[in-house]
Formats: sequence, structure tokens, C-alpha cells
Amino acid sequence: MTADSFAAPGPGTPEPGRPVKAATLAGAWRTFLVRRVAGLLVNLALLVLVTFLIVQLIPGDPATAIAGESATLDQVELVRTQLGLDQPLPVQLWTYVSGVVQGDFGDSYRYRQPAMDIVMTAVPYTLTITIAAVLLLLVLGIALGMAIGVATRGDRRRWLDLSFSVVTGIISSIPTYVLATGFVVVFAVLWRVLPPAYSPAYNIGAAAILPIASLSIGGICSVARIVRRETAVILEQDYMRSARGWRLPTLTLYVKHMLPNLLTTALTLSGIILTALLGSALITEAVFAWPGLGGVIVQAIAVDKDYPVIRAAVFVIGLISLVMTLIIDIILGLIDPRTLGGKRD
Repeated sequence: MTADSFAAPGPGTPEPGRPVKAATLAGAWRTFLVRRVAGLLVNLALLVLVTFLIVQLIPGDPATAIAGESATLDQVELVRTQLGLDQPLPVQLWTYVSGVVQGDFGDSYRYRQPAMDIVMTAVPYTLTITIAAVLLLLVLGIALGMAIGVATRGDRRRWLDLSFSVVTGIISSIPTYVLATGFVVVFAVLWRVLPPAYSPAYNIGAAAILPIASLSIGGICSVARIVRRETAVILEQDYMRSARGWRLPTLTLYVKHMLPNLLTTALTLSGIILTALLGSALITEAVFAWPGLGGVIVQAIAVDKDYPVIRAAVFVIGLISLVMTLIIDIILGLIDPRTLGGKRD
């Protein structure tokens, strides 16, 4: 039997001495991928249905909005016929699904351009601040939680533990738009060190600092609180006690032996936070006039009643969330194969 037949203690492995078969792990990955892809297809089908039905709940008539308030009833009906809004709901659904399968969400009622083209122009801006916020909250949240967990190990420095819990609890409970407004007042109005909103007159990197900070600071506090609790539990595990007994270097002790266990919890939490961040990003973009999906959706819903743009935007947001969640699940599987859900011998 080779040395590779045994799993070393740590995340993603069974108890010491239990053999792990490569074939079994490969089978777990196949099952995992089949299950995730099937789930992704089901969720995409539901997303298409939801994006079709969601516009039915929006008050107002797009035909009236396009024809104008001064239009006659006949003119409004003509616009409604041209848009296909006079068709029965099942017919509209079939037309919509047939187009979505081909990547066609229809033309914008206002701009007379493909709705997806309008949405995809704004997507890079939303992804820029959202992905940056997720990476920032993971790095800083894990680092802060680990540092506080190690510093307060064994009920040491209770004042630090209490202060950390109170401060992070308060910050994480503040709505994102309130933080965003506060940042504008402090950093743009009072101190005048950062631009208050996106504008071609400002450097895009400088303009992105406040939106990213607004999105990430609450998540940093949430992740740090969870990681701090997980750190306290892990530090009391037998393998960590043994590692301390061997007087391993600090970097080896905490980065090699403790961090992989924390990553499983942090990445799982980040998948939940990501979905919330996408929603918060839409509001934050409005505060900072950021040219992302938030402005596109608000304009399409509140002003234009632009159904194709609304559907395309909601679909893209849902698709981003599904894909990012799948990527996080795959990373979790690489870090800890037990999350694959497969059986081991």
C-alpha cells in the first residue's frame, strides 16, 4: 500500500488511517457535477419563468408610456398590438421562451435596440464593484476573524472579544445605502478626498472606492464574526493542540493547519453574501450614479416600463448568482471533498 493511500489530518480528508480511493473521489466528483448541472438547468428554467411573470406585477402600461400621455386610445392600442401585448398570456410566454433560448430578449421599447445589448453594457460595471467587494470581504474578514480568534483564545482579552462583537454587530446591521450615504458625506463632502459619484471627469478607480467600501464593510464584519467563532472551536481541536505542542512556526500553524478549515465556512458564507451583494449593488449604484445594472433597472421599471430590458436585466443578475454559487461549490469541493456529498469507503 502506498503513502498516497492514506489521508493526512486536515480538511477534506477522513480520519487518519482511513484509505481514500481515487476512483471513489472521481465518482463523487461526477455525481456532484451531474447534480449541480441538473440543478443549474432547473434553476435557469425557473428563472426564465420568473422573469416573464415579474413584469406582470409592475404597475402601469408600457403601451401608454411609449405612446405618450397625450395619445388617443386608438394610438395606445396600436402600440400594444405592435408590442404583442394584446396576445394571450400563453402566447406571450411561448414567444418569450423561444426568444430566450436563442439569446433574444426582444428589443427595448424605448431605445429600439436589443435589450440584452443594453444590459450587457452595464454588466461589467456591476461585476467590477461586486467581485471586488466579495474578494475584499473574504480576505479582510478571514484575516480579522482569525486574528481576533487567536488573540482571545482560552477566554483571554475578554474586553477585546466584547468590543469586537459589539462593533462588528453594529456595523453589519447598518443598511448598505445608509453606509453609502454616510461615506459620501464624510469622504466626498467634508474631507473631499474621493469623488462623490461616477463621472467621466473622475478616475474610475477612485470613483469605485466608495461603492466597493459600502458593499464590503458589512460583509467583512459578518464574515469576521463567523470566522472568529470557528477559530475558537478549531484552536481547541486535538490536531491544533498537537501542532502547538510541537511548537510549529506561527505561519505553518495558522496558515497551513487552521486556514483550510476556516475557508470551508467562509466560502459557504460568501455564497450567501454574494446573492445579497447583488441586490445591494443595485441600490448602491443609485447612490453613486454608478452606470451598472441598478440604473438600467430603475429606469426600465419606473420610467420606461421597458419589459424586455427588465427581463434581460433580472435574468442576467440571476444567472450571475447561479454561476458564482456553482464556482464557490466547486472550490469548496477542491478544498474539502466531503462537501461533494459522495460516499467514501
